[in-house]
Amino acid sequence: MKSASPQLAAHFGLDCTTLAVLWRVERTDGVVMGFTTHDLDIVYGADPSLPEVTYYAATGLTNSAVDSNSDLSVDNLEVTGFLDSSAIDESDIMQGLYDNAVVEERIVNWADLTMGDMLVRRGTVGHIKTVNGVFQAEVRGLSQKLTTILGALYGPVCRAQFGSYDGDGSYTRWLCEVDLVLYEQAGTVDSSPDAVTIIPVAGLVTVGSSPEVPAPADWFNNGLITFADGPLNGRSFEIKGWDGNALTMFLPLPAQPQPGDAFTIWPGCDHTDTDCVAKYDNIVNFRGELFTPGADVILNYPDAVA
Repeated sequence: MKSASPQLAAHFGLDCTTLAVLWRVERTDGVVMGFTTHDLDIVYGADPSLPEVTYYAATGLTNSAVDSNSDLSVDNLEVTGFLDSSAIDESDIMQGLYDNAVVEERIVNWADLTMGDMLVRRGTVGHIKTVNGVFQAEVRGLSQKLTTILGALYGPVCRAQFGSYDGDGSYTRWLCEVDLVLYEQAGTVDSSPDAVTIIPVAGLVTVGSSPEVPAPADWFNNGLITFADGPLNGRSFEIKGWDGNALTMFLPLPAQPQPGDAFTIWPGCDHTDTDCVAKYDNIVNFRGELFTPGADVILNYPDAVA
């Protein structure tokens, strides 16, 4: 049941209304942004104890119909708007700043904001995609949390999150126990030929291994790089590959790093026993089942030829 003030409820019943939808977005980094379907910006505060929010009309925001069911499936809708560097920037989306952001949708009478608002729904941002200067974001309802899978399936691949560590080295069922602090190192950009390639200044080594030697090919595969200055200051990106000379990113960088830009880098893990043994000497904490029979064993027969 949605609630609204008597004045706003009466306005809903009129043949001609002056209604607007407000979207309040609070990102996980604490930044609060507002957007509206109205053609002018609206300054409104739903909570008197919090600062008023300016809801911008510049993005041309529109929303789809709400998909809501009684079977506990995830309620969701899709929001579409124009990418605007002063509001929603494509590089911020690529960086993941809007992932799991909390979204509130409210309806107000833009001609008389003293009527208050009606809270339509509250959810979190799911999948986001950008196409030709337009973004489309999925807003999921609270029942999304009910889809979380509890437990795990048997398999040969390690299920632990690489670098999850409790600090005392004791056995914990789902932790990797590799302390990434021991493997981090600083580096500097030498050049960046294209949007997915970074060539660091020579000197990256196998930190954490003994003896330390120049980082061989594949050492930083699936790793992470965080920039300390330059146009990408404070931003982190996943590394697809390392050939011993250049780093290749999974996705194009939103800005080109400049020679001399400092960064911190960590190696990655492919979640197989090969990396766990040879790279981190951590097989005792491997969270997979290497010798579980697969479908090939189940379907085998006595005189089968390998």
